[in-house]
Amino acid sequence: MYSYHIIMGAGGTLVLVGIFLTWYLSMSIERFRLGTNRISWFLLLGGLLTGLGFVELIAGMGTATIAVLVILGPALVVYALSESGLVRAKPEMLVQVAVIVFSLTLSGTRTMYIIESFSAIAVVVLMDAAAFYVHTPSPYSKTARLSAWLFTLFVPANIVAPGNPLAMALYITSTALWVSTLIALHGVLRQRFPRNAQESL
Repeated sequence: MYSYHIIMGAGGTLVLVGIFLTWYLSMSIERFRLGTNRISWFLLLGGLLTGLGFVELIAGMGTATIAVLVILGPALVVYALSESGLVRAKPEMLVQVAVIVFSLTLSGTRTMYIIESFSAIAVVVLMDAAAFYVHTPSPYSKTARLSAWLFTLFVPANIVAPGNPLAMALYITSTALWVSTLIALHGVLRQRFPRNAQESL
């Protein structure tokens, strides 16, 4: 179980890095496309609340309180993305959410899995945001979509057998792939904005 905590901690760190990279990317895009930074702050807040679901020590803070905050996280993320109008909704996003929700039937009465599922949904939505943003180059869109599917599959795999090698591999691979895609998109952002803000990300 010690290695499990190390891997989950490493993946959780990557999730937080991904959240901040997504926020900074969305803030830059929003400034040029919409002339405001208000929506990106909702995205950051929703992402940070999402991170609570991956912090194991939150159990001592009170399950009811944490549940409310973690459920609010995905709601803020979805609100921010829908208000921006820059992310295309895709049926596969609904399929991914359905897989995560269905996987809860495998968790029995373990409340923490239910709470963590909301965080998982928010992370998948953030991954899909990079994939389905209207100006994301096709190669980066594909890698972001792959990261979202790998993370989706991690949820039921980890519920069936917490800490099993397959689940851990899916977790680390998906989050690392997502972060690397976001870093690459920041490079595209720096290249395009100085040349022509109208044709940029």
